[in-house]
Amino acid sequence: MTVCVATLFSWNYGGVGKHEPKRAAIVASDRMITAWDSAYEPNQLKVGFFTPQTVILIAGDYALHSEAIAETYKQIHHNPNKTPHNIALNYGQAVQKIKRRQAEDLFLAPLGMNTDTFIAQQKDMDAGFINRLTNQMQEYRGEDVEALIVGSDGDIAHIYTVDTRGMIHCLNDVGFAAIGIGAWHAKSRLMHAKYTNTANFASALMATFAAKKGAEIAPGVGEFTDTYVILKDGHFRLWDHLDKKIHEIYDHYNGQTNELTVQAIAEVQTYIDSPQMIQGQATNEQEGKPRPDPQVDASASQQAAETARGHENSEAGVEDKKDKSPFFFRKKEE
Repeated sequence: MTVCVATLFSWNYGGVGKHEPKRAAIVASDRMITAWDSAYEPNQLKVGFFTPQTVILIAGDYALHSEAIAETYKQIHHNPNKTPHNIALNYGQAVQKIKRRQAEDLFLAPLGMNTDTFIAQQKDMDAGFINRLTNQMQEYRGEDVEALIVGSDGDIAHIYTVDTRGMIHCLNDVGFAAIGIGAWHAKSRLMHAKYTNTANFASALMATFAAKKGAEIAPGVGEFTDTYVILKDGHFRLWDHLDKKIHEIYDHYNGQTNELTVQAIAEVQTYIDSPQMIQGQATNEQEGKPRPDPQVDASASQQAAETARGHENSEAGVEDKKDKSPFFFRKKEE
């Protein structure tokens, strides 16, 4: 019941007049929390900080994540090699350890065993009993959890996902990742934008924000958006004034997209009602092709057509609006 999004982009560390691009990252999440069989949105972050260079974003059972985060902190506390890759490995292993213990408690503890004693005593057990217990242990999934580990190794940023089995996946070359119930909505938005890890900061920021907002259509995704930027030497919360501005820009262009959709529907209806449509039907009949059914709900689209005509009479035409739309709203050019 959540969505968390991460993207990689190119940040120029050279300053004015110099070109020194290196890979950085942006992450965004809602605040929806899943605990037990409930989901709610408290006033707290879902972004955790393992090191000054690496953050974690979580989806799924909050209690399991809390235990895995605490276990990971213990593992990396005295480890000088705190790269995002190693932190992701430690987190995946923590998830596996917790679920293995849960499976032991569920299937082996009632028999007075744990994993070690079960393996040691198998020579005295029936083969069918061993197979049944083994299958129960291996098929145990526990609570669904996912995590994003995003951070810098001191040079460039990386994205890793940790799935519910504790397996890690590197998404550096893909350039983006998302987890939670709204993940497919977010990823679809980024794929439609043909997003890559070479995007500049402005493109990455707006695409990430639009992906998170697009995921809000999924049930259980919250409206709050927390955004962080990860550079090679550390992470920081997105500046308040910029955060406010991207909300304004998104709302403005999203409204224009809705208007363009209404106009497109009206244009289709106008064509359906036109002589060209009737001529096309006649041509189909002459060529023996199936005749298209013109019986569409004209009454339902009448309001859309009137709205579109109102927009056409305004100072800003359709073409002007289309040209001003950013890449993640713009229709594909012919």
